Amino acid sequence: MRINSVRDLNVKHPTLAKAAAVLITVALLAILLSQVSVADVITTLTSINPLYLVAGYFLYAFSYFFRALRFHVLLNREVGLRDLFQIVCVHNMVNSILPAKTGELSYIYLLKKVHKRSVGEGVATLVMARVFDFIAITVLFFCSILMIEDLPPTVQNGIVIIAIFMIVMIALLIGLLYFGRPFLNTIERVFKYVHLDRRRFGAYLLIKFDEVVGALEEVRVSRNLFFVGLMSFLIWSLNYAVVYLLLSSMHIALSLQKVILGSTFTLLTSLLPIQGIGGFGTTEGVWTLVFVQLGMPMDIAITSGLVYHILVVIYYVVLGMWGIVAIKHR
Repeated sequence: MRINSVRDLNVKHPTLAKAAAVLITVALLAILLSQVSVADVITTLTSINPLYLVAGYFLYAFSYFFRALRFHVLLNREVGLRDLFQIVCVHNMVNSILPAKTGELSYIYLLKKVHKRSVGEGVATLVMARVFDFIAITVLFFCSILMIEDLPPTVQNGIVIIAIFMIVMIALLIGLLYFGRPFLNTIERVFKYVHLDRRRFGAYLLIKFDEVVGALEEVRVSRNLFFVGLMSFLIWSLNYAVVYLLLSSMHIALSLQKVILGSTFTLLTSLLPIQGIGGFGTTEGVWTLVFVQLGMPMDIAITSGLVYHILVVIYYVVLGMWGIVAIKHR
């Protein structure tokens, strides 16, 4: 009876999560589309100059190149840049589709499956990349705030919350980098106290934790972190440039600093535990709320959010599918 209950939970929970994602997508898109017509969205999408679309695609692809170059350095140049570009293509597609950044595991899996790198090294290089991502986003975010005058009170309150979240996340990630060994020692003592270290699963976890901490220490000491930081700023500068370019292609005149500010709020929706399928609904909802506060009319905010999201999905699906084919034909 107990075994059946466990199986039922394993089946029901993913089903409930998928049902919630579908419900959120349908509900939010229905609310948003009640304010604009589908014809307006299609017209905006089809009227974009193809040169803008191609330029946006290449900027987006260049950000992937710098992501691959960053991992190339973090892995001590022991995995080829072309191979890492393929992994980045697949990883970013999966990570953009799955909720709450669970797609991050695809990078660790592919690195181990294709290139025989340890789980610890995969986690360590991914954590290091995310530390510098948060630092780059935070710096660009605060720079954009300093250059915008007369922000609405709602946006100011949101900025305080986002700023606190970013600072806490950076502190936690840096703490993991520099205090990983004491943290691991504490976990080992807890496992021994509850005799979990004698169980196969507990022993396996301790081994993997030790791998991750050891790899983090090695990466932190031996890799060119200044170069990694520079790549991170290039990656996010290109991502924000893509948003600015695609908004310009829709004839929306918005300053770059406002684009950075609004895009950062939207970016954080991907961290929500439950969100729409592929981020649809939640992304446009936050996009609309923020950009309306920054002076964009509601109908234009909704339409631009939908069109931008559709184009980015096309970008990462094209690159992701190419990455899958390239990896399969290695």
